[in-house]
Amino acid sequence: MSVEVEPNDWVRLDVWWSSYTQAQSLAQSGAAARTLEKEGFANYWEETDLWWDVFTESGHEMAVDIHGILEQSNDEWDQSDGPFDSDPLAADLTLDRVARGPLQPTNEMGWSRWLARVLGPSPRLVSELLDIEVAERPEEVIREDQLSKHDGSIRRPDLLLCYEDYGVSIEVKLGDENYRKTAETAALVEDHYGDREWTHVLLLPKRKTGRLESIVDPPVTSQSDGQLEIEWDDPGAISIVHWRDVTAAVRFLLRRGDAADDSWAANSYLFCSAVEQQIAGFQPGPMIERLAAPKDVVDSIQPIRFASSFEEQLTYLQTVIDS
Repeated sequence: MSVEVEPNDWVRLDVWWSSYTQAQSLAQSGAAARTLEKEGFANYWEETDLWWDVFTESGHEMAVDIHGILEQSNDEWDQSDGPFDSDPLAADLTLDRVARGPLQPTNEMGWSRWLARVLGPSPRLVSELLDIEVAERPEEVIREDQLSKHDGSIRRPDLLLCYEDYGVSIEVKLGDENYRKTAETAALVEDHYGDREWTHVLLLPKRKTGRLESIVDPPVTSQSDGQLEIEWDDPGAISIVHWRDVTAAVRFLLRRGDAADDSWAANSYLFCSAVEQQIAGFQPGPMIERLAAPKDVVDSIQPIRFASSFEEQLTYLQTVIDS
């Protein structure tokens, strides 16, 4: 039997899997609590079961593809002019999620601080990421500045890169979906630093783009070069940048040996690894290797969990390797 599926289809079926597993773990507290609508549930389970092998096979095939492209990427890093011999996803940074340490910031402020240390020392990265000409390091990098509104309240722009006559403001987003305040914050930046021409950026995970489009008005538009923007009356255009755009730009510079210095290279390489695994949700090399050649039933069914992110990871890796 041939069944055409998309990775996201499993999300619609997964509700029955959750119900099934929860039912199996019900506390033995009473007959009513343990009673299932057996006939109806059986029908749903039979429907889900038809998809099981298809999704397992689909996820496994993508794991094999990702494993192959990671091996190719490792070879290219090894032969590149950069200081590192393997892909940033070669090491697993998520083994210990409890003892987070400096490589796993816990909130937007922590990630913003790390981003500032990556962007500040590298004019080439700012130019590559934002498609602007920046020749020098910023005169000042300002985080969480306090800008007063007319009503006495304040806004805090997450990150400002201030050059002599130019500036970049970046609103850093992870889980917070208060996107409407972005325009107001950017306008306050221009009022407070009126002697500069400003580029405004909203940085968020790619998976949040749909939520952004449903929340903000005016609408998100795509320019001829593919750049997403929101054109507000005040302050004007704000560019939408995804975290994976930052890591793609870091990869590009590192592989061609275009590092600000050794310290920047080491810091940016780890930043790239952490963002790809913890924000983008990409699986590291050791996990991909296990899922590409499963040794037990757990490894065999794991790809179902990652089918959607596998597709995004494969597209991302193919893009950064071809760049």
